[in-house]
Amino acid sequence: MNDEERIAGVIFDLDGTLYRMTWVMRPLLTMKILPHILRLPRFLKIRQRFAGKEMGSRDELLDAISEILARSEKITASQAKDWILESFYPAFISVMNVFRGSRPVATILESLNNAGIKLAVLSDYAQVEERMDGLGIAHSYFDLITSSETAGALKPSPKPFLDIASKWGISPDKILVVGDRNDTDGEAARAAGMKFLKVNNRPASDGKTWNEAVEELKLLC
Repeated sequence: MNDEERIAGVIFDLDGTLYRMTWVMRPLLTMKILPHILRLPRFLKIRQRFAGKEMGSRDELLDAISEILARSEKITASQAKDWILESFYPAFISVMNVFRGSRPVATILESLNNAGIKLAVLSDYAQVEERMDGLGIAHSYFDLITSSETAGALKPSPKPFLDIASKWGISPDKILVVGDRNDTDGEAARAAGMKFLKVNNRPASDGKTWNEAVEELKLLC
């Protein structure tokens, strides 16, 4: 690989990428937020309406989601936002230890670090550092840890990806995005002019298993 083609930065998605997300996630979250078991799917469905939209800031995004959730739940927008911040996110953080060690990430992250490649985590959801703590993933591997929610623009908006490129001072075409969803991570990466590597739980024609992805990442070092 010549200097013009060399990848200078890698952006990792978190959920489903740096850990293996399975079907147990939804039941675990549901148990944590009892008795509001129907609020979770409603919240996630409403949140999905804002995929790809640039809302300006996290507060503006959460306020818009809260307004819709409030009408659905027959509560105030303030109560809806409090539930997101004080019930949903603590529940999300608390279940991370179940997935701790589900993917061996340390060795490849250390190799990429040693090769001088900048690394970032860009989750669609906030509270990224707290969730990484639950997963046992060291912050020190990464130059940037952030979320699309923090940027006020959920995936597949390219904005948070381009924000990272700007902070790094790296051309987007020298950045590789590693994620588990083509419709969010992949679409955003392409819109930002970045390369994309899809990670699957099982062998599939549209991506790589984690071990296969690691072998490709080793070629960058």
